[in-house]
Amino acid sequence: MKRIKTLAVLGLLCGLLLPSMLSCKKNSNELPVEFQLRVLDTLGIEKSVFKQGENIVFSFVIENKSSEDLFFFHAQMNTTDFFRLYKLDSSQNHSDLGKPYKHIFCEMIGGLTIPATGSLKIEIPWLWHKDQNYGYIGCPNDNYHSDTHPLTKGEYRSAFSSAFKIDDIQTEVKHFEVKFSVK
Repeated sequence: MKRIKTLAVLGLLCGLLLPSMLSCKKNSNELPVEFQLRVLDTLGIEKSVFKQGENIVFSFVIENKSSEDLFFFHAQMNTTDFFRLYKLDSSQNHSDLGKPYKHIFCEMIGGLTIPATGSLKIEIPWLWHKDQNYGYIGCPNDNYHSDTHPLTKGEYRSAFSSAFKIDDIQTEVKHFEVKFSVK
């Protein structure tokens, strides 16, 4: 009889505790990261106006706000329009100028660590120069960079949408956009 009571109490406890233990998994709203798409000059300064002939650097930053390392599964990111550049005309039509890279995330590891209270930066210049040291995780050589040309005067836009997988959490699709001018 005592054993039946013990089993009943254990069953009751499991029935009450198990659902709350299973609901401890974080959802994407609790993910302690911030995402940012921006354009920089070659000195790493964020700008919205560039001089004609000046190189730009696309920068996508994932900032880890937690005290633990996180793992970013880059293979699950939608890179179809990632850093794709459009020139706008007066009627807001878009001329597709392409992307500054042929391949991205060429490391054969499937993802990268975002250090605790640190950030992961994906930075790729529009124009590739062998003598400049850009801090990005793409493949840093001529074979992986697209054949791009200096930007002419005008208005430009880059935008992409993607969900992200960080640790065991899949985010909802997020949209990013940056606009800038060349004078």
